[in-house]
Amino acid sequence: MTNNEGQFHYFHIPLILFIFLAVFAIIGYIFEINLGNDDYQTWNIGFNPSDLDYLKGRMNGFQAGGPNSFADLITITAVYSLFKYKNSYALFIVPLALIAVIVTYSRFSLIVLILFTFIKFIKDRLYAQLIVSVLVLSIAVIQLGVYERFINDDNNGISDRLLMLEASTEYFISSSLELKLIGNGSNQLIFESNNIYLYDEFEKNPYSYGPHNSFIFYIINYGIVGVALYILIFMTLFKRKLLFNFNLITITVFFILSLSTDLLHNHSVSWFLYLVYFSHIKSEK
Repeated sequence: MTNNEGQFHYFHIPLILFIFLAVFAIIGYIFEINLGNDDYQTWNIGFNPSDLDYLKGRMNGFQAGGPNSFADLITITAVYSLFKYKNSYALFIVPLALIAVIVTYSRFSLIVLILFTFIKFIKDRLYAQLIVSVLVLSIAVIQLGVYERFINDDNNGISDRLLMLEASTEYFISSSLELKLIGNGSNQLIFESNNIYLYDEFEKNPYSYGPHNSFIFYIINYGIVGVALYILIFMTLFKRKLLFNFNLITITVFFILSLSTDLLHNHSVSWFLYLVYFSHIKSEK
């Protein structure tokens, strides 16, 4: 294999990853493919049936974190591919991404995907692609119960997250100065709705609970000092002139999604953040 061939394959790896994830989500949803429980014994790898009348089920991938993390990974690789590759690719990237994220039924990921798709189409004046994407989204919303998913909170998903967010914020505010500075450490606390438990005393599967906000997770576990050290990793972004290329846009998507998930410390997904970030640094040299 020549150097040019090797560079071609490397250049397209993120796009290939996106296609694999999206196709697996769609095919798995249609045929209800279930590859067994994940390592955390929380979700099926593949199709997860639902008891809700309007919801057939939710698709999960091979990563940790369940359908929401799967949707995050699809969204991230889709946005990266959308902004990196030729505009002609948009006509298959966006519809594929929309349907794939929809079958995970992750609300926040879908909102972020739609937002950055709209930004891309308007920025590059891709009005035909915009119309096709709106049609695909409209059909999928009608056929797959997306509207009901957004307006209903049958499984208390939204209310539970708000309660966890409130409880974790109040906990940090009322904690001692020492804990504010250096945190509690990893695997010490569990947040379930508005209740706080010690990790070792929690009887349920701990992997489904938490503040569902990466920034609050870091500040509670590692304190202000830990968060400051983490931010230092990304100091290069603040030292240089910001160039809103596909790398920086993808990093932005990562941080936005982290407001609603435990994405930054889910290392089965966050590796892509560091790959993109260090590629961004390299491209500016």
